[in-house]
Amino acid sequence: MLKALSSYYLQKGISPLDFRCQNLQSCSKGNDKFVEAKGAFVGIEYEKGTLPRLLFVSLDPGSSDPKPERRTVEAVRIQEEHDCDVEKLPKNRHWYRTHELAYLLLKSFKTDLQIQNSHSYFAHVNSVKCCVNNENHRSASPILFKNCQKYLGGEIAILEPDILVTQGKKAREAIRQSFKICEPLEDNTICSHAWIFIAGKKVLWFHTYHPRNFGKFNQQRHECFENWAKLIYQTFHK
Repeated sequence: MLKALSSYYLQKGISPLDFRCQNLQSCSKGNDKFVEAKGAFVGIEYEKGTLPRLLFVSLDPGSSDPKPERRTVEAVRIQEEHDCDVEKLPKNRHWYRTHELAYLLLKSFKTDLQIQNSHSYFAHVNSVKCCVNNENHRSASPILFKNCQKYLGGEIAILEPDILVTQGKKAREAIRQSFKICEPLEDNTICSHAWIFIAGKKVLWFHTYHPRNFGKFNQQRHECFENWAKLIYQTFHK
């Protein structure tokens, strides 16, 4: 899976080691803090398919390493496996909440799963591949989301998710533009879900507010996540 992703990035000109994206100038606009594309994070057990494959699709990277060799899919995995101490992350930040949600959605399949090792069982991609390093992790310009959208569908198809979680409005719109919704729900509550086609496969899709949207996100945490976990278990338990 990592080799397929690396080949895809190289083919599309968005490899960290050989960045040839035609949109570089329109996206960077002279920003000296601009960092070129970063590969997806893919947990070891996600790649193996040990549990139902849970993929998060978020917005743009809030920060990114300027060294290209530290932004490859292999390097991103190593950094997460060895350098990220989840217990020390701020509880209200995006990356902690991503680990927490992965734990909540998958714990019924693995009784000894913990938040700190949940990263092994999920993957994470950004709707925007490059990083603008805005102050306080403010979202990138809409032009970056528009320019990167064409890469997202192929990237996600390689990852072959069973469950997809979008984090934030622009991530949701990117999925709507990239894939066909085959079974939308009639209601439009914050706890809704849908089924989408990805490379001919039906994938269960949930949308969350971005963790920075504290009020709405925490409402979903309290009202939706456990019910989503039950639905996932009922759907994928063999």
